[in-house]
Amino acid sequence: MAIKILVVDDATFTRDLIRRTLRKQFPSAQLEEAVNGRKAQQMLSKATFDMVLCDWEMPEMTGVELLQWCREQDNYKKTDVPFIMITSRGDKDHIVEAVKSGVTDYLGKPFSSEQLINKVMAAAKKHNLVAGLTSQASRNPAATDALSAMTGGAATSKKGGGGMTSHTSGSLDVLLGAGAKANHVAASKPAVAKPAVKAKSATVKDVKIPTVSRFEGKQFRCMVIQFSKTEATILIKSDDIIPAVLGQAVLDLEFSGTVNRLNYYVQGVATTEKKHDSPFLTVTLGLIDQDEVKEKFIEALFKSL
Repeated sequence: MAIKILVVDDATFTRDLIRRTLRKQFPSAQLEEAVNGRKAQQMLSKATFDMVLCDWEMPEMTGVELLQWCREQDNYKKTDVPFIMITSRGDKDHIVEAVKSGVTDYLGKPFSSEQLINKVMAAAKKHNLVAGLTSQASRNPAATDALSAMTGGAATSKKGGGGMTSHTSGSLDVLLGAGAKANHVAASKPAVAKPAVKAKSATVKDVKIPTVSRFEGKQFRCMVIQFSKTEATILIKSDDIIPAVLGQAVLDLEFSGTVNRLNYYVQGVATTEKKHDSPFLTVTLGLIDQDEVKEKFIEALFKSL
């Protein structure tokens, strides 16, 4: 059965761009449009959609308000229906708000057709919607190659349901916390991907701290290779699960005999080798915790490094 997608944006140009791109790449997909969140809410109540692509800033009802409403409905839970937020907002507070509200993925404006296609394909893979999305052959070889890499050449999750147990898209502009943007964040084991390179700064330290991280219930032994008071970059080995951008993560860190479990969100994922099926991943995490005790713990740990 063909996948049914709702596109929500008050800008006619953006809706037209999304519609043309998706119809060209996925001719079997059924596309419907809403000019704002309130109209989308009405449409979602009357019919069932398999995926939602939604702008953040809209009149009457914002994208995040629509997202929160969706996640309260029995048939639009995060595990069932992917919700991709499309926005130019890149500050940490907005990203954390979207993550906590149950967003599946995040596409920053401006975006290219390739980036949009990759996001939709990644969400489809994550929720077992690939068959419905590609029930007819794609008209663009690039899309077919990308799908092949995601479903065959690249590692996939054990279960295509919500959470963080499947890959996100490659070659994407993913908005980072603290107002920074990632120029190129690879998150689906692309053919060529490089770990993010941070600028030399006294606020970020190169370290080697062996510890444990968790992504949606699965535990990984990892090595923290860069650390600051707001971010951490870790190296993990994973043959079956790729952490999802904007998904939640927990990192255990020890200092002075005390172990703290710190809550982060995934800012970016990249392979450490120039091959799409490398099991070694570099994962960049942004701190979510705003707890005074944890902030003091992080500050003390950072000073000791």
